[in-house]
Amino acid sequence: MNVVAVKVRWSIPFNRGILELGKYMKLLHTADWHLGKSFRGLSLLEDQRFILDQILDAAKSHEVDVLILAGDVYDKPSPPEGAVSLFRHFLERFYAETDAAFVAIAGNHDSGHRLGVFEKLLDPKRILIRGPLQAEEPALILEDEHGSVAFSAVPYGEIYAARRVFEDESIQTPEDVLRAELEAARKAVPQGARWVVSAHAFVTGGLPSDSERPLAVGRVETVSNNLFDGAAYVALGHLHRSQQVGSETIRYSGSPLVFDFDEAGSQKSCMIVDLDSDGVSHMEQIDLHPVRKVREVRGLLADLLIEAEKEPSEDYLRAVLLDEGALVDPVSQLRPFYPNVMQVQREKKQDMVLGKAGRATSKLSDPSAVISEFVEFVRGEAVSDGEDGVIHSLLGEPVREDV
Repeated sequence: MNVVAVKVRWSIPFNRGILELGKYMKLLHTADWHLGKSFRGLSLLEDQRFILDQILDAAKSHEVDVLILAGDVYDKPSPPEGAVSLFRHFLERFYAETDAAFVAIAGNHDSGHRLGVFEKLLDPKRILIRGPLQAEEPALILEDEHGSVAFSAVPYGEIYAARRVFEDESIQTPEDVLRAELEAARKAVPQGARWVVSAHAFVTGGLPSDSERPLAVGRVETVSNNLFDGAAYVALGHLHRSQQVGSETIRYSGSPLVFDFDEAGSQKSCMIVDLDSDGVSHMEQIDLHPVRKVREVRGLLADLLIEAEKEPSEDYLRAVLLDEGALVDPVSQLRPFYPNVMQVQREKKQDMVLGKAGRATSKLSDPSAVISEFVEFVRGEAVSDGEDGVIHSLLGEPVREDV
């Protein structure tokens, strides 16, 4: 399988003059790989392997000095063996094929202890992988022509764990946790060094998507960008859309793959960041190209079938049907040309979400409502009062009447 070449989509110069080769430090910022993730029942390992090859190619072609992975390396605390092997293989290739350093942190999907094992297996002068919370936050110190750059890897931590580690019962929120971590991290930064922070958090002002899991239940989960005062660049993870929050130098790289239909058609990327003596001097967004896109097709079923026969696709698809009448099993008609059609939706917003075996499922707990919904989906019109009575009588339920 050929790897698609990465392309630069945009860049931001910071108007500090022309940079000379070797006069600055170059970073690659990525996050939220979610290795081992499934998309509506289908494993994404092949898609993830394909995209990691592009990230490695970007690191090599841009001759980066440091690659930063800002959390959610895995999708689950106990990832499948294929996901662990994929990450290990990437690290081995990165270590062998580049001279760059590698900085990674645990996100809210990761097991900090499981991730931290990798740091013990590799050269500590080139690798900083932070899993569990620690009272002392070590920094990776690198040198360039302008002096020292300190990299602080600040992992995601639960509130109860932070109280124990920092011996502080006043920690009540995700912001309190991050503040305690950053206070510890600042102590390891040499005087006069430029400071680069990697963190996994929901910074106020960030735009979320449907594929992220909340960081806190019943609490305020956002943190202020003021916590990062003094940092030359902040490499964030958690939110899957590429974006800046509050400052051009506080950024989410976004996930390298689209994980849900609310981001269908989005262009995914990683960030290349240059540091000179004053901090960030230049940024480039490097496009990544998946082996299969996540996208939506919309139209009459007959028209979609004509188009599908002309251009079959293995992309992950949601089909929105504009037909008003009854349709018989549209999924079976689309699947020969679109084997990865994941969702079929009528324009009237009746959904049929497809499980692994392609069967329709419903989130409704009312059996009569499930049947009525299915009839309306297939036929394109709601059940009549008489039909509603038949459904309830077959289920042994009392017929509901308006009073």
